[in-house]
Amino acid sequence: APAQNLVQLGIGGWQVPREGVKVCRERGTNVLTVTDITEMGLEAAARYAIERATDGTDCVYISFDIDCIDAGFVPGTGWPEPGGLLPREALKLLELIVRNVPVCGLELVEVSPPYDISDMTSLMAARVICDTMAHLVVSGQLPRKEKPSWINPTCNMQVDQAWR
Repeated sequence: APAQNLVQLGIGGWQVPREGVKVCRERGTNVLTVTDITEMGLEAAARYAIERATDGTDCVYISFDIDCIDAGFVPGTGWPEPGGLLPREALKLLELIVRNVPVCGLELVEVSPPYDISDMTSLMAARVICDTMAHLVVSGQLPRKEKPSWINPTCNMQVDQAWR
């Protein structure tokens, strides 16, 4: 059966064999390369992913492969990819998806601390997880706690007029 709900975003730059992408597409897998995403824009890429991943499903499972991000930002991976997504692009795609679909799980793969430089990859991985959790809270998929009693409203610097 074709993997019609499988969507692969940010599949590599110049290292990924084009034949592999072609075979995936022939088998019904939805693949957007880094070039595809750059040409169509982040919002359109997210819409593409959401439409296909949610077709006939109750929720989506996200497998975030850290090596979709450019090797200059995440060197500690098994397949560092020059020409990958910029961190802000990857995080924005994640935001656009997580805030708009029911998420049943997230895994973060291909982080290899022995290859890391100054913990850059590990820090990016932590950011992906923290951002995902935050988007799940903002979208209502995870519960929020009430405003902590120790926060003094007069010292809140108007950051939080409507506590959510």
